[in-house]
Amino acid sequence: MTNITLNHKNGTIELTKSFSNASSKYGSEAYNQLQQVRRDYPTYQIVTASSKAGSGKRDMLKGLNFEYMEVYIEKHDNEQATIMKAYKELRGTAEEYEGLGVESESYMTIRSWFLEQFPEVANFQSNRETMVANIQKKKEAAREAKKAADRQARRTALLAKIA
Repeated sequence: MTNITLNHKNGTIELTKSFSNASSKYGSEAYNQLQQVRRDYPTYQIVTASSKAGSGKRDMLKGLNFEYMEVYIEKHDNEQATIMKAYKELRGTAEEYEGLGVESESYMTIRSWFLEQFPEVANFQSNRETMVANIQKKKEAAREAKKAADRQARRTALLAKIA
């Protein structure tokens, strides 16, 4: 992994966040490397690149916590309450485990099990995410159209002054 990237198109020297922090210490090896690049490209601006780890797709099931799962199971369980019984076994809260010190399975294990039992929850979240993305695209398109109309109006006004 490189700590310094030259972006010739934008005229920038891009630094990773950790390298940027390291290069802020006068006399360090990172500082000296950065100074050499600055001498080689004096007109370029220095920018710290944002982390790419958080730029991926966000978790669609952010609000899917244990409380939500319990309420959903109560509303959608069968007459024998077998799904809630299985859930309580995974959580280690079933009555037959009381006093045994049984630990809960991990959140991710229980979440996966829950989504297997109720795939419509994941489908709903996925559909809602798509709807939100489409709304954002429309808003952005409207913003761009307004900018273009404003530019055209300013251009027309300037041409009218000249003529």
